[in-house]
Amino acid sequence: MLMHSGTNYQTINSSGEPWIASLILWGEKDDLVYSAAVVGAGPAGSMAARLLSEMGHRVLLIDRKEVVGVPKQCAEGLFAGCLPEFSPSSGDFLRGEIRYLQIVFPNLSSYRVRCDLLMLDRPRFDQHLLKMAERSGAEVALGEKVERVHPESGELLLRGGGVIRAEVIIGADGPVSRVAKSFGLKNRLVPAAQVEMTWQKDDAIYAYLDHDLPKSPYSCWIFPKNERGTANVGCFGTVPALEAFISKYKIEGEVIEKNGGAIPLGVAERLQRGRAVLIGDAGGLTNPFTGGGLYPAARSARIAAEAIDRFLRGETETIEYEPRMRRDFVASDLHLKARDALAPLSNDELCRLGTAMDGLVFPGLKLSASPWLVLRGLRHPGIMRPKYAPLLKLLFRYCLAGKVW
Repeated sequence: MLMHSGTNYQTINSSGEPWIASLILWGEKDDLVYSAAVVGAGPAGSMAARLLSEMGHRVLLIDRKEVVGVPKQCAEGLFAGCLPEFSPSSGDFLRGEIRYLQIVFPNLSSYRVRCDLLMLDRPRFDQHLLKMAERSGAEVALGEKVERVHPESGELLLRGGGVIRAEVIIGADGPVSRVAKSFGLKNRLVPAAQVEMTWQKDDAIYAYLDHDLPKSPYSCWIFPKNERGTANVGCFGTVPALEAFISKYKIEGEVIEKNGGAIPLGVAERLQRGRAVLIGDAGGLTNPFTGGGLYPAARSARIAAEAIDRFLRGETETIEYEPRMRRDFVASDLHLKARDALAPLSNDELCRLGTAMDGLVFPGLKLSASPWLVLRGLRHPGIMRPKYAPLLKLLFRYCLAGKVW
């Protein structure tokens, strides 16, 4: 919460201690301008703020929430190979490890892939990343809403009339981003609903494909949190769709928590304008095939920080972020095409595909697994049709990359 104090605003940070944020009014001196103002203190924003602070820049990290990470809007799974991108210090945010991804078809046929996935406590994880940003020197203002930004001038207008100035603005403010809105952009969104319920210890996460449920590749999911004795059970869609999934597949457990949100599908038309850039969900940087956004959040934050550092040091005339980000995230278009190819399949087609692959266990998302997966997949009568080509391309990409993100 910001409290007026002369020409400054006294702010209470997440540790409960006051500091002077030096938020300035129109016409104040340029020496009070931040190097970077980061809007949104989720994983993407906290990481960008930390990296830029470690590079020696003066950074303000601002978020409308009083407590970051709450309520959670995530299935809370992260592939182990993706965690190092966050460069986290040790912390109490892991809630178990999972060995397999199990794909379940409408006739309950299924196959497994070794995946090595970590289950997180997302509120604790978000708060851990925020503390890392604070320790690196970033100034943090929680409970303060940014009404709009001016990408060309680097000015941010706060609710209540305060103004912040920065050489660079980083939009990390989620799927319905006000920074993106200042670009004239609106992300394509799909709703998601989820409950956390009691669950037995398990060695797999489950992805259900069912045309009668919401039209999405992984229509519904179960992510066990073994150390907590619960699982996140959710779907792409609204609460009635989630209730239909739970009823149809006879999923039982005591509901502990309900949550939901929106997931962006497809990279935004623009990722930067003037002095402002978009990272994470704000830029539509999620995997449109799975809905996963944690790895893209970390990756885009790192690429943005490196580009902004060079710009602030005068090594480049502009922020060279968007071209590199699009090259790095080039697979997003393939993911989207694969999603659109799989979504229209009827349950009869899905069941035939499931029967062809029932009981298989693949050693991992790597090249050695791909021949068997493709050969069994070819038993699906229509898989070689041109419209299904994105599925095969995506499969080979996963096998080569060794991780799903």
